Amino acid sequence: MNKLAIIVPYYKITFFKETLQSLENQTDRKFSLYIGNDASPDDPENLIGEILQDTPFQYFNYTDNLGGKNLALQWERILENVTEEWFHILGDDDVISKNFVEQFYTHIEDIEKNGCNVVKYALSRIDDAGNMIDEGPEFTKLTDPIDNFMGKFTEGKLNSLSEHIFRKSKFDRYGFKKFPLAWATDDLAILEFSERKAIYYIDEAKVLVRVSGESISGQQENMPEKLFAIYLFEQYVIRKFYTRLPKQYLRKLINQQISYAYKNKQKLKINLARLYLYLKDYKKLLELPKTYYYLAEKKK
Repeated sequence: MNKLAIIVPYYKITFFKETLQSLENQTDRKFSLYIGNDASPDDPENLIGEILQDTPFQYFNYTDNLGGKNLALQWERILENVTEEWFHILGDDDVISKNFVEQFYTHIEDIEKNGCNVVKYALSRIDDAGNMIDEGPEFTKLTDPIDNFMGKFTEGKLNSLSEHIFRKSKFDRYGFKKFPLAWATDDLAILEFSERKAIYYIDEAKVLVRVSGESISGQQENMPEKLFAIYLFEQYVIRKFYTRLPKQYLRKLINQQISYAYKNKQKLKINLARLYLYLKDYKKLLELPKTYYYLAEKKK
């Protein structure tokens, strides 16, 4: 039985041919392919049949659209069919190098030996025409999940869902958190699924992530939803991981939560007293009544 499942949540046909071709070009075919059509207006069956000549696959033609509600729902629906130990979610406009699967099996013994639950590949971003925009950062072979998290959110290092493989049992335990647009859902999955075990980095193969006007990451009109998603994401991270975060960064997240809640009339759902005690910030503790007063006044 294959250890690896590759899942393609399909909706947009624009770049889908390139995605399929990268799957057909794999030098190692020990993977199970699941394609889920999320009630797209563009039927991909003829294209799938044309491209996937030597690659077995399972195709699910769903009649109700879940991605429009939340992309994570679309991912999870396909995952219900997966029995393999590991899974990879490949965007319907992204591309993997021909040795992607081969390198997974080259490293699997070492991955298992180190108890890793998340695997990360080298990354590049491409535009509509397939031209390179930029290269992702390099990582050490075994990267601490908090270091990976901090790399993105303090240093701006590139990160995407498509460059990761996850152990299925960790998804079964935690699931995907349904932030708006599934924005930062993948970032939390990487942090949560790893369970403090190192993320295993493979740089001998690559994922090309497309940034276009059709992708959520390439759009600007949905910025309010993205900002709200980040607010909810940071709230979750503070509540669950605050003891693992650098204290200066934790202070920054707390301030961002207060600022967003104040400006957008949101209820603050983090325990400031517990956090300030942990940080030994007694001045902030004394100012708590004033902080909560201003937040309450803003909501009126």
